Amino acid sequence: MILLLVFSQTGFATWYEVSGQAAVERGNLVQAREAAINDALKRAALFSGASFSASQQLVNGILQNEQYQLDSHSEIQQVQLLSETKSQNMLTVTLRAEILPQQRHCQSNNYRKTLLLSPFKLLPRQDAIHGNLFNLPRDATQQLDKQLRDYSPVAMVSAIATHISLEQLNHQLTQQLFSEGSQYLLTAQITDLSMGNTTNSFWQDASKERFFALDVTLYDLFEQQIVFQQEYRTAAPWPYKEPNTPDSHSQAFWNMPYGSKIATILHAVAEDVQQHLRCQPLLSQVSQVQQQQLTLNMGTAQGLKVGDTLEIIQIQRHPSQPAIRQLLHSPIRLTVQSVNQHRSWAIPQQQQLVSHIQAGDLVTIAPR
Repeated sequence: MILLLVFSQTGFATWYEVSGQAAVERGNLVQAREAAINDALKRAALFSGASFSASQQLVNGILQNEQYQLDSHSEIQQVQLLSETKSQNMLTVTLRAEILPQQRHCQSNNYRKTLLLSPFKLLPRQDAIHGNLFNLPRDATQQLDKQLRDYSPVAMVSAIATHISLEQLNHQLTQQLFSEGSQYLLTAQITDLSMGNTTNSFWQDASKERFFALDVTLYDLFEQQIVFQQEYRTAAPWPYKEPNTPDSHSQAFWNMPYGSKIATILHAVAEDVQQHLRCQPLLSQVSQVQQQQLTLNMGTAQGLKVGDTLEIIQIQRHPSQPAIRQLLHSPIRLTVQSVNQHRSWAIPQQQQLVSHIQAGDLVTIAPR
């Protein structure tokens, strides 16, 4: 579900109107309501530039904040539950949250970093025989794409068709991807789809425990290093005696306990990506220098706007080993003069010569 972002300011605080969803499992409406409320609050917190965790009570439609935790010194002032609807096994809540902005706000949080999403790779292909889950890597990647767009507002996601492994990320490939406008790569491998040997009595006799494991890596294409790496694991009942189980592209699969647990993992991946990217600097390349104007490989899609101040970082490479480089921060400051979705044009703030700036040098948002 897309964030319904309706906000107004009260003093320095901002009201966010958001919707959140959760599955109703085994008829437990109270648990689903708490999960949907947390889902909505996480969305509001992410778009306000913070992260959120909470435990709370609901009294007369007003959430009582027993324990709210937002990082970076943000604060939830007040939360009101506006509506609640149930459709099949999904519960949707809409609420309003008043959030006091961070005292120490990440400047880069206002800009979106370009993120390549590589399709998942399935390692234990024999495990996919049960339920014919050979298309799960593709379908789970699409689900993560949606989660990233919902839960990682600082990431501008671009899905690619071919899996890229860490072993493939040599200097030539990373340089090519960065020069094409991508700053980060998210790649993942499904490492476990196996079935448990024994039936858990907690579930029905016709079900066995089935495992799921996903190895995720967030890679910085410019620095050519790993930013974040994590293995995610879960398990859920699987109806192994049923000859026909839902295909992984269907909503019926994601409504199953097993599909729901995988969706929870993908949700966690999106949140972790958000937390690791939100304070990272926005970097892009100079694509052309013409007289006193520089053409840049970023635009409104990254959040750039007319009037933004940019800093130049020159790159000096070793003549025989291009992977060895030295970064030199230039005193020249640029002002964005015009911008479209993927390109921008900037000029120096003073009558400074930019002839020594070359295509391939870097630009970033200047510190305030």
